[in-house]
Amino acid sequence: MNRQHAPKGIEWTRIRNPDGTVRPGYTWNPTGGCFHGCTWQMPDGSTTECYAKTIAERFTSGYPNGFEHHYWRPHNLSAPLKVKDPAGIFVGSMADLFGHWVPEEQIRQVLNVMEEASWHTFQTLSKFPIRLPNFGRFPDNVWVGVSLPAGHLMSATGGARALKAYLRHMQKIEADVRFMSIEPLWFDVAPVFEAWLETEEKLPFEWAIIGAASNGRSVFQPETKWTADLIELLDEGDVPIFFKGNLDKNYWRNWREDFPAA
Repeated sequence: MNRQHAPKGIEWTRIRNPDGTVRPGYTWNPTGGCFHGCTWQMPDGSTTECYAKTIAERFTSGYPNGFEHHYWRPHNLSAPLKVKDPAGIFVGSMADLFGHWVPEEQIRQVLNVMEEASWHTFQTLSKFPIRLPNFGRFPDNVWVGVSLPAGHLMSATGGARALKAYLRHMQKIEADVRFMSIEPLWFDVAPVFEAWLETEEKLPFEWAIIGAASNGRSVFQPETKWTADLIELLDEGDVPIFFKGNLDKNYWRNWREDFPAA
């Protein structure tokens, strides 16, 4: 586990408690590598890839077989148990713990550690939500997240279709806190959520993270209307919102860094 504070790009790991105090944020990677191959088309025509792949290719000692490879690190399993002060711990900043290539037995070993380290709040994030309901009830201290479908150079229509399927899978997840990472906000998701609410009582998640797209130091803000419509819809559903730091602070003066009540 990274015993330093989580990088600025993962600021939502530093959880603010109801009394206003802030937990330190860490990352923990008992697994490593990913087969999703996420890429996004930027508005200027350039293509960017998942930040984890970029980092892994710079530090090849930890990824000798490349990033598109599964690494199991059982020697890291006990790391959260050694941190005695309550923290927010993002599990799999360099992996997808619930990826289709990860053996179920390894996932359950990680979940067992999360449950044992009950004083921490763990956050998982996956682009493979179809698998999440298979694990039954998650420990109370585990926030289960799903990322917005990755671009993979697909169209907005394809992204909307995938998002509809993601919501159906999220509805089946048994966890106190389910969340959606809408980063980057690369197409207009509000109509998908609106269509969902036409037949369902509420959205199938209790927290949302919203962010822009980036390619190295270049940041591309989502369409203002996309963000505004999304914020309005989430507010109507009482879903707390956390703005990633790459959103335009000059425009969104009503800055949001809210956490779910859990």
